[in-house]
Amino acid sequence: MKARDRELGMNAAITRRDFLDGMGVAIGASLLPGTARAADIGAQDLPGYYPPALTGLRGSHPGSFEVAHALRDGASFTGEATGESYDLVVVGGGISGLSAAYFYREAAGGNAKILVLDNHDDFGGHAKRNEFSIDGRLIIGYGGTMLMEAPSGYPPVAKRLIRELGIDIKRFYEAYDHDLYSSLGLSRGTFFDRSVFGTDHLAIGSLGDPKILEGVPLSPAGKRDLARLYANERHYLGDITPEAMADYLAHTDYRTYLKKAAGIGDEALQAIESLPHGVWNIGIDALPARTAWASDYPGFGDLDLDIYDDSGWVDEPRIFHFPDGNATIARLLVRALIPRSAPGNDMEDIVTARFDYGRLDEPRSPVRIRLNSTAVRVRHIGDGLGNPLEVTYVRGGRAKTVTGGQVVMACYHAVVPLLCPEIPESQRKLLASSLRSPLVYTNALIRNWRSFVNLGLLRARCAGSFHYRATLDFPVSLGDYACPKDPDHPILVHMIRAPLQPGQSAREQFYAGKRELLTMPFETFERNTRDQLNRMLGDGGFDAARDIAALTVNRWPHGYAYGYDEETDRVAFEPSQWPEDKRHWKTASQRFGNISIAATDAASNAMSEAAIEEAYRAVSELSPRE
Repeated sequence: MKARDRELGMNAAITRRDFLDGMGVAIGASLLPGTARAADIGAQDLPGYYPPALTGLRGSHPGSFEVAHALRDGASFTGEATGESYDLVVVGGGISGLSAAYFYREAAGGNAKILVLDNHDDFGGHAKRNEFSIDGRLIIGYGGTMLMEAPSGYPPVAKRLIRELGIDIKRFYEAYDHDLYSSLGLSRGTFFDRSVFGTDHLAIGSLGDPKILEGVPLSPAGKRDLARLYANERHYLGDITPEAMADYLAHTDYRTYLKKAAGIGDEALQAIESLPHGVWNIGIDALPARTAWASDYPGFGDLDLDIYDDSGWVDEPRIFHFPDGNATIARLLVRALIPRSAPGNDMEDIVTARFDYGRLDEPRSPVRIRLNSTAVRVRHIGDGLGNPLEVTYVRGGRAKTVTGGQVVMACYHAVVPLLCPEIPESQRKLLASSLRSPLVYTNALIRNWRSFVNLGLLRARCAGSFHYRATLDFPVSLGDYACPKDPDHPILVHMIRAPLQPGQSAREQFYAGKRELLTMPFETFERNTRDQLNRMLGDGGFDAARDIAALTVNRWPHGYAYGYDEETDRVAFEPSQWPEDKRHWKTASQRFGNISIAATDAASNAMSEAAIEEAYRAVSELSPRE
């Protein structure tokens, strides 16, 4: 091991488990007594199976995507009939798939037989729960969808479902500790990485503050540009009509607008390149300037184009966060569908409830969730589109088939044409064009957060770094769970990486990032995480070799869902502003026989409320009756 790796603690005994109680998910069943074959039992039925507690490489973990990639590359599968028959089979166990099961049961009655298939080792899709244990204490983090954004403004169906699941959004005003970090003098900052700026520098405070800007590693001209940009006193569109302004901004990327129209130099542009990474998962070079304006990014002054209908928008604080993010929504759905799977009955006891994964796929349960099961074929039996369907899936290396009266596809839309080649070619083409942007959510469990307090830092946007952001976890306490409040106690540092390649179109950057994530080993993520935290927090006393207790990397090669128009090579970052004839995601998600199509791709909107609404639409198209 290199000296630098030892210095970073790459040889430290942190928690890096990629296995469940010592046995790999894929081979677990083969370790059972000879009377039980791998084909007879799934890993989720094994004693001790509890994926939320896994660390290491999570998200799209090893074993979750290989079968789908083989299908993409031309593999075919012949399944062995299980003899199982269901009223509904759902492909995809994320929030949309679980919501579809909920709405179908609501419409068809409590005796409806429903099977949910998911390729991951846990339910919830991108709503991923990460658990850690240290010094006898449970620490919960989010590995995907982080919060409910303005839930008071949710569309009707999503708002109803949240209410029926028992989520009282008013409770978060008490659960979220608004004063914890400010009482310790912590604020936001920007970390300038030496790989781009020549030296490491942590600036605590706003870059709009001349005193803060004074110390950043930019030339005098770069500092002047950044000061002018953050002063945000005007726009740079000249004397043209509002319609012309809106059109120009829609067809010009934010970087080009700032460089050519505003005269901002490359140094300042590098300092803000990652500004849209968290919300839009793209850099300033591929984000439409109109989207940047709508996001209140600097450079537009008080420009008012009056092109958005804000009548349904509710301005609420970003506090509607369970300790595991929206994984709690998924957990509440599963408990509602399979009550024996977890104890409790409200939004507070669900936070620390330990699920019994062995209950998810019991034959006596009307609703069953089968994990580690990748669907590879969905077809109508016989020639009629009104006929039942045969669904083939692969689990533990064996292909199996079940039948379903109806199917909801609640998965990545680009996979649907591979599963259902009978869908008309024009619709298959639109489904295949759906994009999902790659991203990484990393949780580093640190033994204390004194370094943050010593620096006065709450969160940092990191310019030029491996992860674009590092922040202390949300200060939320619910039920029996109390968030860390003592800086001498362990806490999670949440970090985000957007694996992009500036200079290419958004679509090409997404594809390049996906390839990177699927080939990058955990060791590379760990080394870069340790190195970045050491350099950013070192002056506060942080030592990665000593202070990092565990690390979970949630990689999502297929993250945020976006519509795409091949003719213009444009990504639908703002679907509500697209012409109707370009909203291909709507045409792509039309029902085909007894197959309906849900998931966030159907809305070009990665938010949880969109997942719920699209699930309801998909089930309504099938018209199940009690």
